Amino acid sequence: MKRFKKAVRFSGLIVLIILACFGIGLGGTPPVIPVLRTKQETELSETKDDDENERK
Repeated sequence: MKRFKKAVRFSGLIVLIILACFGIGLGGTPPVIPVLRTKQETELSETKDDDENERK
């Protein structure tokens, strides 16, 4: 029985080391914070051609 417990502990340690190599912990992945995107107002630029067409 002691040998079995020792083997289980050792295999658990190996599994934790393998998971740590891939960046996975016991708590799982950290929560992802959504990127807050603010809506930026775009400037309307009028070209010279637009001005000439409106005046005619």
